[in-house]
Amino acid sequence: KMSDSNTHWWALPYLLVLLSSFLSAFVGLGVKLLKEMDVFNLMYIRSVIMVTMNYFYIKWNNGKIYPPITNKKACRLIEIRCALGFTCATCFFIGVQNIPLSIANVLLQTVPIWTGILGKIFLKEDFGQREIISCAVSFLGVLFITKPPIPFFTEGQNVTEFLSSFPFYFICLINAILWAIALLIARNLRNHVDSHALNHQFAATMLIFSPIFISPSNLQIPTRTQLFFIIINAVITLLCWFLINEALKYEQASKIMPLNYCSLVFTGIFDKIIFNYFPSLSSLIGVILIAGSCIFLVVGKRKEEEKKPSKVKRLSEANIS
Repeated sequence: KMSDSNTHWWALPYLLVLLSSFLSAFVGLGVKLLKEMDVFNLMYIRSVIMVTMNYFYIKWNNGKIYPPITNKKACRLIEIRCALGFTCATCFFIGVQNIPLSIANVLLQTVPIWTGILGKIFLKEDFGQREIISCAVSFLGVLFITKPPIPFFTEGQNVTEFLSSFPFYFICLINAILWAIALLIARNLRNHVDSHALNHQFAATMLIFSPIFISPSNLQIPTRTQLFFIIINAVITLLCWFLINEALKYEQASKIMPLNYCSLVFTGIFDKIIFNYFPSLSSLIGVILIAGSCIFLVVGKRKEEEKKPSKVKRLSEANIS
């Protein structure tokens, strides 16, 4: 439920999203700094911390960890979303550890594009000229970033160099696609379970499944420094979730979420300061194209909803959220 707009400072939700985008850049940075750790070891320890903290947070707010759901379809959707979330986290961690942080982040930011495409395929949602333009521009941005061995995109990169890095670009794109599916599922679950409970179930899934993929040879006990970074990473992740949920109480998602793309700027700064990596001209063009196309799509959707009757507008706004 959205709060009365007269009871808060107008800039509050925008600042909350901006702070969330800044902190989310630290999440990827923490994964990058823990590159020497096995992905599933990292996910397991991180999920233990997240499940514990989220449990006490939900209880503190008098919420229910696993609210009773009589709808079997909703139960199946929750299970599928948790499985998708685990796969997304795995893909993101692998991608961030093997390609520049800023590039992995911008590929993840293609989620709105994939949400639009999948929404058209599975939910028969509108997919007009604006969506087609956004998808085309975003795809062009992906080409500028991945630099396939075709004229105009190569920058001197041969086939061997492209094939060595492309799997990690592809993993990040798969992450974005799967996350888009998870968002569509969450949209259909909004009447059955709140977002905090969904986040807790997602973290619990990582806690259950990540140990299955830890081989005895890769079993690691983190050092004090590694454990410190893992704890900070988990705390920041939960804080990002909290800030977004709080911001959505005060303002509509389509108005404030474009600010989340500021995380691209923050990850780029971290890449330069900490890893001395600065994107090539081709990559910068790709970043601008992807971020611009997604913002164009979200803002355009908002303008379209404002022209609709109030009842239709409310229903569509829920879908955008």
